[in-house]
Amino acid sequence: MRITIIGGAASGKSTLAGKISSKLKIPYLQIDRLWFESGGNKLKDSDEPGKERVRNFIREKVVEFIKQDNWISEGWYSRVQPLISKEADIIIFLDISLHRRLWNHLKRIYKNSRHKELSKKEDLFFIFEIIRRQFKVIPKIKKFITENKNKTKILKNYIDVDKYLREL
Repeated sequence: MRITIIGGAASGKSTLAGKISSKLKIPYLQIDRLWFESGGNKLKDSDEPGKERVRNFIREKVVEFIKQDNWISEGWYSRVQPLISKEADIIIFLDISLHRRLWNHLKRIYKNSRHKELSKKEDLFFIFEIIRRQFKVIPKIKKFITENKNKTKILKNYIDVDKYLREL
């Protein structure tokens, strides 16, 4: 089985992917991790060669990963999502409300359960990024979902998520 999970920041993609990976005993790719491994978090906005290097690193790792028979990936990177989704059997869209995602993010800041590369200050500022992405990225994800509706499962809340996990 090949599954990709997409959704807004702090929607629970990593948590769900980890649970599915454990349940089905299949490898799991966290695309954000590739961004950190490639140094994407250290780039300046003006560093176009650096951005291209990061994009190529992520693309190469994704292409290699999806060659496997069974896998789960999570994350939304518009440059590689079409490659992943083409090979996926199912696309799970976590369509979680903005206020719930903001709450999720605040909880993970408090628990120090986010990326080790980020400071508390950077994590706090990410709240503004979550809000910005609600208006810039979520519409793109929804358009993508419409174009791939034949293999998309939309989960609108954590009751839906728990039900999906039980039935898996």
